[in-house]
Amino acid sequence: MNWGDVGNWIKENAGTGAALVGSLLTGNIPGAVAAGVSLVSSATGTDDPEKAMAELKANPETLVALRKLAHEEQDSIRRHLQEMTRLKLEDEQKAHETTQETIRAGDRAEDRFIRWSRPGQSWASLLSCFAYISVSHSPNVEIVIALLTLPWAYAGLRQIGKGVDSLSGAMVKVKGK
Repeated sequence: MNWGDVGNWIKENAGTGAALVGSLLTGNIPGAVAAGVSLVSSATGTDDPEKAMAELKANPETLVALRKLAHEEQDSIRRHLQEMTRLKLEDEQKAHETTQETIRAGDRAEDRFIRWSRPGQSWASLLSCFAYISVSHSPNVEIVIALLTLPWAYAGLRQIGKGVDSLSGAMVKVKGK
């Protein structure tokens, strides 16, 4: 067991007052995790995650103490969470910039083979898709989508999956309402 497990349990079971402490424990910034560990240790009297979890589950007064500590340290906890979010967004932005620069470098390459590889692969995949559809009596949707992946990526639809995921999530929320 690790502190992330304790954090997940706290987020699910401790209520709104201590849920932020759980978020600290499940984060990836050492300072924020250390702050969460410190709060849980203060409430439970132990710095061992297994013992802390056992104490939180067995003693409701421990959760009350954790909520009280979380309330007292609310500003500090929120600053840690903001820092975690900022670093995550910066990491995603940097990954996107790196991807875009790699693509641009290939498009600017002096070697024709390198410069023409991405568009050539996309065209070959698109033509293969058309050929598959025209010769197949009942084309398999998964194969068509797989063949269209390169042309879609080349056309800039690299993030279409995120849109589909968010759309399906919205549909689930509407149905559950």
